[in-house]
Amino acid sequence: MRKRVKQFLRALGARITPADRLFIDEYLSLGEQKLFYGMSVQDQYHCRRVARDIVSLAEDRSDIETRFLIRCALLHDVGRRWGDVSTWDKIAAVLLHYFLPGQTRRWARAGRGTRLDNLRHALHVSACHPQRGVALLRQLGVEAELLRIIGAHHEPPSKKDPPALILLRQADDLN
Repeated sequence: MRKRVKQFLRALGARITPADRLFIDEYLSLGEQKLFYGMSVQDQYHCRRVARDIVSLAEDRSDIETRFLIRCALLHDVGRRWGDVSTWDKIAAVLLHYFLPGQTRRWARAGRGTRLDNLRHALHVSACHPQRGVALLRQLGVEAELLRIIGAHHEPPSKKDPPALILLRQADDLN
């Protein structure tokens, strides 16, 4: 829970600096940039932090291309679109998932309207954003390996997971 509180406090001050923009634009194509900047500033900030940490985690790894890892980190949450979920609904969804992890997938439903509908939609976005991101990135012709990693980043770990997916999960968990 402490991690979630820290994440919330970081989100309050989230911003993308000009240096961040240069970094992001260096690694992403124009289409990928459009998806990246289509996320909320908080999600952009989160993904930028994940990219920073994934580079540190992979520092001594020669089996994974750094550029690929950075792209995975920057794009892993593009299925969360700006304005899709309110900040308070996202907070409620995170808390529900923390306290009742087995229930949230059953309660998730796409579609907004009433307060309950909005919360259920937030749970839906939380559960489905990897697949939503894959669908958006597939339209851009992004390579299959990157799609596989983004699509699986919230799946339970497996012994068959590629090193890039393991590192993405570790960096994501740090943030």
